[in-house]
Amino acid sequence: MTDVKTFEKVAAYIEMTQPVIDKYNENRMLFVKKANQVAGVLANRGIIAHDKVNAFVDKVAGDESGVEVWNLVEKLAEVVSSDTLGEASQLVVKVAKLDPFEKLALYGDPRAETKIPGVIN
Repeated sequence: MTDVKTFEKVAAYIEMTQPVIDKYNENRMLFVKKANQVAGVLANRGIIAHDKVNAFVDKVAGDESGVEVWNLVEKLAEVVSSDTLGEASQLVVKVAKLDPFEKLALYGDPRAETKIPGVIN
């Protein structure tokens, strides 16, 4: 009779933990997929060698603490100069109605006039 209770406890435990395990596995697959995408971008930009992409993904994906990812972010932040940050966008947007945040991001002023001459809004 103890075998039945043991099996019931095991079944209850599996029922409780399986969704957690499934979610972890799903997140892990998404993380590795994104690591591959980022490695490709880094290789195309010349930040890492093309033949080191797999090694990079293995190193980043093998560190479950996330330290390797944050080390990379820190190294990239040291490379980016402050001169390239905070500038108004040079992108021309042909949208009649933008909210103040979009105006700030695109034109550098939340009160920027976005009407295009010759276009009826």
